Amino acid sequence: MGGQDTSRCMIRCEVGVPHRGRDIPMPQQFLTQMMLVTIEGFGSIWSTRTRPDPRGPGNERIAYYNTNGITLNGKAQHRSPVFGQMRFNGVGGFIAKGIERNLDRAFCCSADLGKSGAKLIFRHLAAKPEPPDFFLFAVKSNVTGYLSIESERWKSTGVLLFSLSQAVESQEGMLLMPPHS
Repeated sequence: MGGQDTSRCMIRCEVGVPHRGRDIPMPQQFLTQMMLVTIEGFGSIWSTRTRPDPRGPGNERIAYYNTNGITLNGKAQHRSPVFGQMRFNGVGGFIAKGIERNLDRAFCCSADLGKSGAKLIFRHLAAKPEPPDFFLFAVKSNVTGYLSIESERWKSTGVLLFSLSQAVESQEGMLLMPPHS
């Protein structure tokens, strides 16, 4: 967040969610701060989860999850050396019936890190247009080329590999990139 005032998101998002683990090397401010993230792409795998809404009988709460995958035998599958997923609540400004309409929109997010991987929780749409702390890009090796993550110089400083699936020479990844990276 490179010197930016992150209190703007804390005020709009009320309170942050503390992280549960430190297994994934990410900067401390990513673990503890709320942040604005503009979506520039999604991974190939979507799933939903529903649960009863305690505020009303017959109502449900829906969460949408997105991560990346590799197409093997005609089906998108996880092959994740680095697993991460995005969570969107059914409320909060996320448009489920027209996923592409969420591109170029800034959401207030928090990170939840656990032993099974990272989760970027998209709390709600930003109240007004503001510069984001990160842009989230989904990249595929057939479009951008192979990501040599074994090399120390495969990315710019400040870019975070949020999730990666790979099989042989095929990759799909999600990158969190600060502005001007």
